[in-house]
Amino acid sequence: MRKEISDEFDAWMSDDSRRGQLPQYVVFVTNARLSSVSGTGGIDQINSFISQRIADSRIGSDGKPDSLRARGMRAGKVWHRDQLNGLLTAFDGVRTAFKGLLTVGDILARLNSLNGLLTPDEFEPVLKAHALNTIGTERWVNFREAGGTSRQSVEQVFIDLKAEGTEDSDASLLKEVILHAESVLKPSFAHDARHLVITGQPGSGKSTITLFLTQMYRVAFLSDELLTPTAADVRDGTADALRRVQVESPRNHRWPIRVNLAEYADAIGPSGDKSLLRWLSERVAARAEIEIKPHTLRRWMVNWPSLVILDGLDEVTAPEVRPRVLDEIRAFVEDADQGDADLLVIITTRPTSDDEQIMPERFRQLSLRYLDADTALSYGRHVTTRRLADDLDRRDQVISRFERHAADATMLRLMKTPLQVLIMTLILERFGVLPADRYQLFWRYFETIYERESAKTTTLAPLLAEQRRAITELHETVGLALQVHAETATDSRAIMSKPELRGLAMQRLVEVGYQPGEGIERIADRIVQAATERLVLLVPAEDDGVSFEIRSLQEVMAARALSSGTDEQVRVRMMAIASSPHWRNTFVFIAGRLFAEGPDHRRDLVAEVVERVDQREGWPGWLCSVGPEVAAFLLDDGLAATTPRWQRRLIDVALRCLTGTVPIDDRALAVGLSAAGSASKNDLMYIRNALKTALAGTPAARHVAQSLIRQAAFGGAIPDTHAAKQPVAPGEPLLVADLIAPHSGELGVSAEVQGVLDGILEELRANALTDASARNLQSRSALASISLPLTLQGLLNTEVGLALELMFGALPPERWAAAPAVSYAVASELTRAPVGGLL
Repeated sequence: MRKEISDEFDAWMSDDSRRGQLPQYVVFVTNARLSSVSGTGGIDQINSFISQRIADSRIGSDGKPDSLRARGMRAGKVWHRDQLNGLLTAFDGVRTAFKGLLTVGDILARLNSLNGLLTPDEFEPVLKAHALNTIGTERWVNFREAGGTSRQSVEQVFIDLKAEGTEDSDASLLKEVILHAESVLKPSFAHDARHLVITGQPGSGKSTITLFLTQMYRVAFLSDELLTPTAADVRDGTADALRRVQVESPRNHRWPIRVNLAEYADAIGPSGDKSLLRWLSERVAARAEIEIKPHTLRRWMVNWPSLVILDGLDEVTAPEVRPRVLDEIRAFVEDADQGDADLLVIITTRPTSDDEQIMPERFRQLSLRYLDADTALSYGRHVTTRRLADDLDRRDQVISRFERHAADATMLRLMKTPLQVLIMTLILERFGVLPADRYQLFWRYFETIYERESAKTTTLAPLLAEQRRAITELHETVGLALQVHAETATDSRAIMSKPELRGLAMQRLVEVGYQPGEGIERIADRIVQAATERLVLLVPAEDDGVSFEIRSLQEVMAARALSSGTDEQVRVRMMAIASSPHWRNTFVFIAGRLFAEGPDHRRDLVAEVVERVDQREGWPGWLCSVGPEVAAFLLDDGLAATTPRWQRRLIDVALRCLTGTVPIDDRALAVGLSAAGSASKNDLMYIRNALKTALAGTPAARHVAQSLIRQAAFGGAIPDTHAAKQPVAPGEPLLVADLIAPHSGELGVSAEVQGVLDGILEELRANALTDASARNLQSRSALASISLPLTLQGLLNTEVGLALELMFGALPPERWAAAPAVSYAVASELTRAPVGGLL
């Protein structure tokens, strides 16, 4: 015990301690029983040791005497087992304040003392039925597209991941969440951001890890219950998985529920009024087979520690619905705070720019990292072992090929996410070699599944061979149609009805020369059957429809459809979608195809689009520049890594963020430029020199450079020779409208344009936008919730937009943050405007 106490004190005294302010008093709690003999007993000995350590003076790193007492700690003592038992017996308020540490049996026995909770005869069936039902039914990860069995239980394929934003830089995401959830998260106890947002690229494992988290807490919640055989299998498998990833199971037995946010968005639609709490109560009632009212569920959560996982915010894309869903989440969290509930909410989504971060005052963001080499190798071996468990020779062959390719640095670049690793093992199983970029990886995956089904002795195999082009083009057409639909749809996912699918098949057959009639209908029916029953990339959905279960497959098919055509057609389409977050992955796949298949003039086409996208008509690139961010996404993808001529052009566009408009998504730029630097020493030096120059440049350039360096590695520390100089003080925050208003009279614009400018100035004043709003993350996130309709309309008008550009351009360098304050406020609405109709 003395060693543990010493280690704790040493951690507080460490120069690199991140524990915050030292407490004045400290209590060490142990479940060991200590002797109470005066002077010589364990209690007095430990208390004496604590007092001595607090007073002990040591030489600090600065060479001066230092001690815990000198830093403000006054006293400490130990509480041992007998004292704890006595305190908990005497003070039932303490005992019932930590309900998640009780067993389910304790809950039922003490239920009447939990004020406001359900009566035992109502609560017991709900408690058991919901957990026992969902632990067996909500456990599956679909592997149908993977060419193996149709599904695997999540604990069998789960992989723990590293994330940025953890308290301990070496902690995994699972460890971080469990450690965070162990604390009491009532607002009266915890005042910092208590909830979590987990962000990750497509296929990074967000949904899988939250599914495992839910199952893990269900297992813990039912730890003392008599389980069904299925639930017992899940319990044992979960314990094995935790041992595999070397993580301890949670001790705070939170009641968990996980829901699909896209399904909730589908339920409320653009005009519905169903609260998130009501929807959750309906979900619980459906599984527990007993009616649960929203106010009952609220009392439950107020009286019992809970975990609510809201998966897939990125799937809620419709402009009319997404703000409503975010408002309902906010209302749900604020209502729980009003009841002082011990609640942990976890949201998953694709990466967002800082200005779109979700309620940063309440949610801390954890960003999933790409897999490192060791983790990618481990997962490749594990998933292959699971998928080919009944064919040991083939399993060993695929693992051997995978390990051989993993030694190649180019191939390692593709092993970024669990989904990509899984696809690589499938391609190696079929072909033995791997493609060089992400577009080719996903396209080769489609070809792998297609050739596998064509080679089987089925009645549809001849049709797959004969109609390969028609079936491929059908997937591309459906992918584009669903991607356009998903941009504005309020449904939980983009779905196409079977009649629509059949109509597209018939239309394509007519286009290639088939004559209308009975024969073409039979061929169309068989093509639809082959696409939905054999290839299983288009999977059944509700209302007798079909959809792509893996969103990246939908996006790669949409990319193939958009990249088919003349150079000018492709250029116009890429320009149209470049600024849209909804289309960003599709854009990267288009660029990947053009780079992979060439020729050189098509690679030039990609570079020219990225270079000129901010100069296109009708886009305020001077305020909301997207070219550098798009270039960064392409650099991160690595599609030009083996073609230095175009790689350097992309780097140059990305580096414009240091000399031009302050970027919206500086994290994406940091990741992309870091990836480019890691691929080439020459490019690394080029990027480092640009960052070094920016550090000595304007206040805006310095701000952006510091942000990039803070968020990514660029081959070690970059000397900041400007740091010792006196920085230019920005002065007191001023209203953006007051800063730019004096310059409006110098423009000589028409009375009509001047009237619009006056309206914009008034709108900026009414929303109290200051040039300080863009300087910190929380203020930037708050800006995203501001509505500036007049400003947005003015930016899209040629004359008004030019006038605004001149007004902001006249500001002195120290007022650089005025323009970003406006861009952060309008960027979300500007970039999320639907563009599918232009394609």
